[in-house]
Amino acid sequence: MEISVLEEFISLVETCSFQETAAIMNISQSSLTKHIHKLEEELNLSLFDRSSRSVKLNEFSKGFYPYAKQIVQTHHDGLAHLHELASQNVDQIIIAYTPVLGQYGLVDTIAAFSRKYPAHKLMTIESYQPLSLLRQKKCNFAFISENDLTDDSYNRMIYRTDHLAAVLPDTHRFAGRTSVSLDDLRDEPMILHSSATTTPHEETQKFLELCAARNFTPNVVAESQYTATMVRYVGAGRGIAILNRLHIPNEVPNVSVVDIYPLTYSYIYLLYPRRLKAPSAQDFLNFVMEQLNA
Repeated sequence: MEISVLEEFISLVETCSFQETAAIMNISQSSLTKHIHKLEEELNLSLFDRSSRSVKLNEFSKGFYPYAKQIVQTHHDGLAHLHELASQNVDQIIIAYTPVLGQYGLVDTIAAFSRKYPAHKLMTIESYQPLSLLRQKKCNFAFISENDLTDDSYNRMIYRTDHLAAVLPDTHRFAGRTSVSLDDLRDEPMILHSSATTTPHEETQKFLELCAARNFTPNVVAESQYTATMVRYVGAGRGIAILNRLHIPNEVPNVSVVDIYPLTYSYIYLLYPRRLKAPSAQDFLNFVMEQLNA
């Protein structure tokens, strides 16, 4: 009993048409007829009541149909599982992360790992949905922000801790301070981080929640998806940018960076499966843990 013939039988039950099933299965009607006859001979019974114009189901086709579907589904599931096992046995590391996380030292971490383990095959993927790639088993590791931390089925560790800061023109009256309060910023023109997805940007969301808790609406004069654009606005005197401290490029001219007090923290997480089968993946995890504990 061939799987392909069972698939043809299932289609014929669902369409009750040799012509339609032949088109769906991309075979000739004569071949389909031969296959169904062969199946009936194996089972030693007639599965359909045939007339010159139509195919009608009988008690045997109706009874056999759910079992045939189960057999075919089990076959496909088995093949998919074998392919999954084969892909897991390939000793390659695939790391997915959102584009903005490159500013958290992730690029340097990956480069340092490659220098230490030059023989390991490593691939990185920038994606706005790294967790989705991890769920689909298209990567071994996913670096995500806390906003994306929606799945408890993976191991996790905190890769970086950050907090909100204000980027001011270096001529601003608050420049040079170690910190400013939300009340200090109440009437200032604000430049906020916009999001490339439907989910609000983490920094902006946290800042707006803080403002709401203080019962004021910030004076937003500009939004941008790009940190560099926000900082250029500040240098040009457009306003004050609200960013996570580690997001802010080093040695930017004409600006001053001041922490927002009380400190509002955010976290970058590394997610990975409960079991890492590839030896190189375990090496990468150990390397990251050594860096964090250094």
